[in-house]
Amino acid sequence: MKTLVLISLCLASIETSLGQIYERTGKNLGLYFSAQPLSNLTVKSTNSVTKNFNGSAGIVHMLRPGIFSSVGYTFSKTQETSSRNPSVFPMQSAPGIDAALLFDKQLLKLVKGRRVHGSCHYLSIGLIIGPEYHYMFGNNQVKNESIGEFAGTIGISFFHFRKSMSKKVKANTKQFDVFFRNGFTPLFTVNAMDGQQKFYRQEFGVRVRLIRHQVANFLE
Repeated sequence: MKTLVLISLCLASIETSLGQIYERTGKNLGLYFSAQPLSNLTVKSTNSVTKNFNGSAGIVHMLRPGIFSSVGYTFSKTQETSSRNPSVFPMQSAPGIDAALLFDKQLLKLVKGRRVHGSCHYLSIGLIIGPEYHYMFGNNQVKNESIGEFAGTIGISFFHFRKSMSKKVKANTKQFDVFFRNGFTPLFTVNAMDGQQKFYRQEFGVRVRLIRHQVANFLE
């Protein structure tokens, strides 16, 4: 009799556990936040360099594992200008909009299954690369004559994730990026007395991507 009771309790426990296994449906949406403390705007014709601090935020979507699209907003603040023949960036601050496609290839697991609070934690490092488009707005006094900046980004990513059957763990992912951005076309162009001044951007930055995934219990 006791054996039958124990078997019944075990079966009930297994059924309850299996009934709480969640999987992602493929639908997701998230936010990203980034800071670019080392950002230079360079006028190549005069060797003029304007140092900026940039911050960005926006919406990110995982199209499929390893491929992300995003749109967002950037705010730039001029720090200082240094050059032999100064071509000063004409605004102290400026907003902008961004759009990007990012490829993230995970290469190596740094932490392999360390168990903390009932779940296994993993940390992997990856390579990120992708094309971007940025447009910086002018103001009533200064108009941006550039069609926008077409840029490329390359860097490394750190992906922290946990293996667990809980809904909360399955629904959230967090990734950190360290990247370098190079503009192939000018971010900002102004008309001057001696012709156009074209400001090209190069910068280093850090970013976090927080994505919320839709999950469902497929055993229900």
